[in-house]
Amino acid sequence: MDAFDPTEPAILHDLLSDTIVTWTAEEADDYRRASRPGGDGTVTWKVYVFDGWGNVLGG
Repeated sequence: MDAFDPTEPAILHDLLSDTIVTWTAEEADDYRRASRPGGDGTVTWKVYVFDGWGNVLGG
């Protein structure tokens, strides 16, 4: 998750629910302010624990 840019659209994987979350960048400021990195490469934000992401355009 180190390379995830919250200002860009993406799809994120939530470890807790094993679901894909569509990211639209509308909450980029809150994500930057409130997310917490885990020691295992995950990022906790709100009710999510993100452990992977992909660019919606295939990048």
